[in-house]
Amino acid sequence: MSDHDELARIRAAVEHADDALAGALDARARAVRSLVALRERDPNGHYALSRGPDVVGRIRERIREFPAASLEPVLREVLSACDALARPLRVAYAGAEGGLAHEAARRHFGASAELVAVDDIAATIDLVDRGEMRFGVVPLETTVDGSVAATLDALVTSEARVTAELTVPVAFHLASRTGHAADFDKIYGTSVAHQQCERWLRATFPHAAVIDVPSPLVAAQFAAEDHGAAAITTRLVAESFGLQFVREHIEDTRGVQVRFAVVGGEAPARTGTDRTVFAVALHDSPGAFHRALAPYAEHGVNLTRIETRPARGAPWRYVFVLELDGHVDDPAVLAATEALRGASRSLKLLGSFPRPA
Repeated sequence: MSDHDELARIRAAVEHADDALAGALDARARAVRSLVALRERDPNGHYALSRGPDVVGRIRERIREFPAASLEPVLREVLSACDALARPLRVAYAGAEGGLAHEAARRHFGASAELVAVDDIAATIDLVDRGEMRFGVVPLETTVDGSVAATLDALVTSEARVTAELTVPVAFHLASRTGHAADFDKIYGTSVAHQQCERWLRATFPHAAVIDVPSPLVAAQFAAEDHGAAAITTRLVAESFGLQFVREHIEDTRGVQVRFAVVGGEAPARTGTDRTVFAVALHDSPGAFHRALAPYAEHGVNLTRIETRPARGAPWRYVFVLELDGHVDDPAVLAATEALRGASRSLKLLGSFPRPA
């Protein structure tokens, strides 16, 4: 077979695959619309499809050639679009529009979800508690400052549970309409962005006016409208406004990451590679901490993090937040947790969810 014939065969195979993909997408959309019609006929019935993580896991087992790292983002968009057909997926995130929490929510839920910015972490989780939002995205910890206390405190008092986690790198980029440093004398950005990039800005643009704005989105909008302005913003926002990058990664400290928690009321199924978080209040007696945690070592369960938070309404008493490898329904975790329950004043599950691949 000649190279020309081989190319023709490859093109035909790709077109056949594209046709099959289009047919599969349409078939899934039709099935979801049928579910909507079923719900309309029987409003009191409970009709649900497989959850996103279950779908991703099932398809991952069947995929042989498609790049594994790209599979979940592709499926997230498909699932998000189909979910929007069944019912609008409303997701709150704690932070400014165009910021890291917005990016985390977009990555996890896809472009079809309705993403709503909320100023406050506790308010974000409260919206999920009240059923006004199906999910919330809140910062859990950073590689520089450690745990986010407001998130832990809100989870301890909430009925919402952590259902997933994802990590987003902290990256700031300088962008403008032309991408040329000589064209602007004003730099817009949030106060956080200015703090994160302070040394670089002072050394590189000492004479530029640095102006605070509420969000990366506003910064990009000003830069898009003003030839003499640039914006410190995220890649997603800069590209959405058609801005050109003057310099990428201008943050003073490289490699900082933020771990986000997705909170909701739907408990994920056990996957075999999970993480569980508890809040526990112990008895005030000698050896209480050792007695509470020793069963995890005895059952071979790895405790990965322990945080201490003040107990609300009880001065000088504390709640311990425990994070461990494994699902709450794993036999070893279950046995150790029952022992912990017997050795503590109170025990609350904050979430049991798949660890990121």
